[in-house]
Amino acid sequence: MMSKRAWLVGFLFTVCLSLAFSGSSQAFYIDEAKTFEVSAKLQTRASLRTQDTDSEANGRGWCYPDIDAGEFVQHRNLALVEIDHDLQNLTKTLDVLYPFRALEINTKYHIVGRFVYDGIYDYGPEILRDVRDADKENVDHFKQSYDLWECYLDMSRGPVFFRIGRQNLAWGETDIFRLLDGINPLDNSFGGIFEDLDDRRIPLWMLRSSVNLGYVGPVSSFTLEGFLVPGKIDSRVSPSPWLPDGSPYGGPVPRQEYPMYRNITPDRTWAESRWGVRAQGLIGSNLNVAVAHYQSYLDTPVPRTVIQGNPPILADLNALNVYWEYPEVRITGASLNYWEPMLDFVLRAEFACFWKHPLFIPDYNMASLRGEVLPLPDFILDALPDLIGTDIRDIGLYGLPLNPKSGTIPRKDVLKYMIGFDKQIWIRPLNRTNMFFVTGQYFGQYVPDYDSRLRYQVHPQDSLKEFLTMRRFEHTFTAMVNTLYMNGNLQPQIAAAYDVRGAVLLQPSINYIREPFRFMIQYSTIFGNFINFGVLRDRDQVTFILTYLLS
Repeated sequence: MMSKRAWLVGFLFTVCLSLAFSGSSQAFYIDEAKTFEVSAKLQTRASLRTQDTDSEANGRGWCYPDIDAGEFVQHRNLALVEIDHDLQNLTKTLDVLYPFRALEINTKYHIVGRFVYDGIYDYGPEILRDVRDADKENVDHFKQSYDLWECYLDMSRGPVFFRIGRQNLAWGETDIFRLLDGINPLDNSFGGIFEDLDDRRIPLWMLRSSVNLGYVGPVSSFTLEGFLVPGKIDSRVSPSPWLPDGSPYGGPVPRQEYPMYRNITPDRTWAESRWGVRAQGLIGSNLNVAVAHYQSYLDTPVPRTVIQGNPPILADLNALNVYWEYPEVRITGASLNYWEPMLDFVLRAEFACFWKHPLFIPDYNMASLRGEVLPLPDFILDALPDLIGTDIRDIGLYGLPLNPKSGTIPRKDVLKYMIGFDKQIWIRPLNRTNMFFVTGQYFGQYVPDYDSRLRYQVHPQDSLKEFLTMRRFEHTFTAMVNTLYMNGNLQPQIAAAYDVRGAVLLQPSINYIREPFRFMIQYSTIFGNFINFGVLRDRDQVTFILTYLLS
């Protein structure tokens, strides 16, 4: 039975379809003054694997589900219906809105209904249909959703601005990876890093306000901004990339029955609220500077083992749980962008200090598995699967832990930073009519109080007893180049990322525009060492995207 919200979004979707096939490529206005606008986006996105999943590395079943080259891993159908209404005419005619008229408050509202359906669990590879059969309730909720995606009210008078409702808020100057832009959670479950960052943000119920103070010393357009996401109302976090158990974009972890995994999300309390403040302004005519401090949650949960009861020996693996938790983190940072007019060159920079960043040190997080162990001879290890239903070697144990204790999550300050540039250049032999847009970024990470035991929560593919090492310094480069042909209707582009530890991501694409349609072909490949995004090096895919815009 569909909920009232689902019926509402379904109705908006039907309206959108009617408008889409009416032959008009313009937005639909209800009134002559064009204060009530309806626009829409319809999209279907199909992705096929171009290589086999490396599921049998070391015989451990490293990636589940096992998908072969040529099989679908995504057929995502998306409909967004947007309503924008400027209430200026209503405030002139309705007495109920008299306070807004008398105070000259400009009032608008924005509503987005979203419908998403990914069909791969219904008609995709057989193994994905098996995943749905095994966990129908969770998978059905995952593959299909009806949401009032955005819904907010804007009020402004002079330099003062308020926005209240479900919305996105992005701070900072980075692309592809996030530093200061960590307010809204990301949904990495459908396409992970292969999808655009803007398409992955999940709106939150938020109160946002800003005031432009004009000139403050040498700074012009000096603006103070703040936001609050009440934890009592909205404490959602990024969904785990491993849920449902069988997502084609989940991380490469060995499939096993034990230990039991649980996602521990923040409670709905005021203490779990997101909040933040930012000051920004223009120095001279070319330099924009911003300083920010906020509290939020990281996109990736941090694991720790939890032992039920106080058994002297961990002989019953039902007592062993792994909690994936989302501790809050506070972030202080600054960003700038500078335009050099003589060279038509934009320089961007950003840094962020993550205070008490939750990290992964197996000796702390997995204390119950790293302490004193009662070793067992091989003939007992070989007999255990028949006795207790599982092979403890599948979770890196070669004996029974003595006096097992629950793990803890260590925290350390972490500094992350970026420097980038944007530049338009002529490459006449390749394009005589349009310039090339070139952008590049360098991302760095530094752990001042470094511990050589710091790890990422991913196993190397040759051992279940170890994890990938986190270094004191980490370095990643990104680049993107695109241009326009055919009077702006054809845009080829290539994006790339390189981790200096030896992982490479390449993503060439071609986007063809014939209003109101857009058609894109995109190829994504990752190769190199098993580190950073290199852990997904067995996920190469080609994607076809057809979009209809009513705007």
